[in-house]
Amino acid sequence: MTENKRIRSKGYMTYLVIFMGLIALTDQYLSLIETSAILPIITHFDITINQFLLWQGIFGIAAFLVFLISSFADMVGRKIGILLLILIMGMSAFLIGLVGDKNFWAFMGLYAVLILGTNVNMWTIPISEESPPKRRAFNGSMAFLIGLIPLYAFIANPILEAFGWPWLYGIFGIFGLLTIIPWFFMKETHRWELNQLEFKEAAKIGKQLSRFRQLTKRDWGFILLSGLTYVCWNSAFKIATGTVADHFTGNESYTIFYYMAGGATILGALTIGILMDKVGRIFAFIFSSVGAAIGYVLLAVSPSSSTIGLVGMVVVYFFMSCFLGFLLVYISEMFSTKVRATAVGFSLTLSRIGYVLGPFIASWIAPHYTWLYIVAAVIALLPLFGLFFNKYESKGKQLETIETEVSNKSLRRVNQ
Repeated sequence: MTENKRIRSKGYMTYLVIFMGLIALTDQYLSLIETSAILPIITHFDITINQFLLWQGIFGIAAFLVFLISSFADMVGRKIGILLLILIMGMSAFLIGLVGDKNFWAFMGLYAVLILGTNVNMWTIPISEESPPKRRAFNGSMAFLIGLIPLYAFIANPILEAFGWPWLYGIFGIFGLLTIIPWFFMKETHRWELNQLEFKEAAKIGKQLSRFRQLTKRDWGFILLSGLTYVCWNSAFKIATGTVADHFTGNESYTIFYYMAGGATILGALTIGILMDKVGRIFAFIFSSVGAAIGYVLLAVSPSSSTIGLVGMVVVYFFMSCFLGFLLVYISEMFSTKVRATAVGFSLTLSRIGYVLGPFIASWIAPHYTWLYIVAAVIALLPLFGLFFNKYESKGKQLETIETEVSNKSLRRVNQ
């Protein structure tokens, strides 16, 4: 079947981008609302910021199971996989709203389930598999852009005042569960359906576990490389989201700059989508990493009372949004259809080291924020070493072309 016959109608693609964008919005909100929630949480449970960050890192270990969700989507389909993701995020967040303030350990247990769903980023896979090559990065970035609407910045204070901090999570848990309604109109991706023809003799799902054995040496190499890149992104950004509210306590301009930081994430999604399609993936990668490091340096060298430090926060949110936008598009392009969700899931499993490492680093160094943000800047630059192993440019290429070009080649040799 040709690529053109696989392309969905423009109307369906518009629906898919909006629907995946709503899932991304649930994901990003539940990931970033902690910036507003942490101070009320530590006050409510009478613990220090260091204690909270330590336990956040420990319970973050649960996120290493994220590959199970992605592997499930390879076995039973993208549509059922998306439903599972909605239920995990929505139910755990809703339950935090109901009982999160009753007991610290109950909250942390539900938080562990929540982060198992957040940042799975499975919503990128249907868009990647259904989009025409020249629109893949644009469609992905548009869904990402919807996900970056900074509701976590604008509605946090009204929710806190009206309902209390547990409902910072609970209200968006309800929102997430409501996305089951548009889910009913989702179609299974063409590429996944075609790939199932190879498994039509498999009577049991257990037999399809052969996908794990279908991961090539090159797949495992890129899983390791992309996973470590994700570790750096997660670690650096968790340092920011977990500490900026405490760092800028007493700065009267913090709230307005926090709103600006939320807006900067949207601008970052737009910017990176254009850069990836017009200039290329590798340039976008370098642009994001270097820019994020500059933002962390501005945070490090400026007093918490200064405007420059707040500008640094905005710069960090902009470039870390760019960084994530690049990762979401590029990683899902680099694997074949039959193992895409599984491979991306393994990459995300590795990335969860950042969910543990970021809070641990912050708990050790905070409140010495100058040193903490210098460490974050270094972490943001570390992924650039990956260019010694992979410089493959996927801009404008069909997924089948990418698969053919990188198949059976070592990461070091690709595109040389």
